[in-house]
Amino acid sequence: MGKFTAIANIIPRLIDEETAAHYLGRSRTRFREQVAKGALPAPSDRNGNVNLWDVRILDRYVDQRSGIDDTLSGWDR
Repeated sequence: MGKFTAIANIIPRLIDEETAAHYLGRSRTRFREQVAKGALPAPSDRNGNVNLWDVRILDRYVDQRSGIDDTLSGWDR
């Protein structure tokens, strides 16, 4: 048994475009449109030619939209 096998279900912090769109309940096309317009957060990182979004930033965006977190003035901080 390996040293790290006790960690069975790792949830990635950075997710690709398709996963981010699905995470927010949007089609990939709609997600791309909203990112391009600045209505959704831009990618946080890149892995080669793959854009990656930080799940915590996406969560913050949803929290603000739903009124859960009204202490922040923008997801782009």
